[in-house]
This record gives sequence, structure tokens and C-alpha cells, in this order.
Amino acid sequence: MMKLNRLLMMLAMSILTLSVSAQGVSDKMKEAQMRGFGAQNTQANTKSDSTAKTEGQAKTDTDPEFPGGEVFLQAYLKKKLTHAGVSGKGEVVVSFKVDKKGNIYGAEVTKSAGNALDTAAFNIVTGMPRWRPGLTKGEPADKPASVTINFGQ
Repeated sequence: MMKLNRLLMMLAMSILTLSVSAQGVSDKMKEAQMRGFGAQNTQANTKSDSTAKTEGQAKTDTDPEFPGGEVFLQAYLKKKLTHAGVSGKGEVVVSFKVDKKGNIYGAEVTKSAGNALDTAAFNIVTGMPRWRPGLTKGEPADKPASVTINFGQ
């Protein structure tokens, strides 16, 4: 009977520990989504050509952002790169604008790594889901952005 009680207690503690750990991971994912996670330098970098001029303006002027932020952009690019079916090494930068509704338009390769890689990078960027539009004075506005894609690295 004593062994059964110990076994049940250990089982209950294990389940409780797993539950708390899972909740912690879930909370961290939610926090990452809400923050949009700042610039992490892994597969790709994003940058915008506009910067806030003052502290007050920083709150109402924002850059376009991939849905879910940088972490989700990295995951999207990683997935697309594995399915791109191109070989070679190089870095391609694709610049574009994000309109008030989050649509990408005017995409162009601004740093080339060769025709096949450029085409693959262009297709990956133009196939992205809608972005969160940038804001100017608190209102959605067309804003420039760019994505750097590293192939074979």
C-alpha cells in the first residue's frame, strides 16, 4: 500500500511539473507573438528605411511587420527555403513596399546572388502573407521594407 501511495504521489508530481512547464512555454510563445520579437540575426533580417524622429513620434510611427514578428518571419523563410529547390550560396536582398492593407508591392532585388537565387528570393517574398502595415502618425501608411535571404548558409 505504501509503495502504491508513493507511486501515485510521484505520478501526480510529474504531471503537475509537465503542466507547469507546458504553461511556461505557452506563455513565452504568446509573449513572443505580442512583442513581435525584436531583430534576431538568423536566416534573414528585415529592416525598414524609415525611423522615428522623436519619442512621441516613435509611438505613432511604426515599420511594417511580418505577421507574428521576426520569429515567425524566420520560420516562414526557413520553410520556404527548404522547398525552394535551388542550389547555390549567396545573399539576396529584396526590397518592397507594404501598403495600408498589408499587401506587398513593388518588390525588386536590390542585392543579387545570381539569376536562380534572385528569382527564388523574389518569389518567396512576393508570396508572403499580408504584413502588419506600418503607421505614420498612428494611421496605416505605405512604407518600405526589405528582407535579406541567405541561401546555402
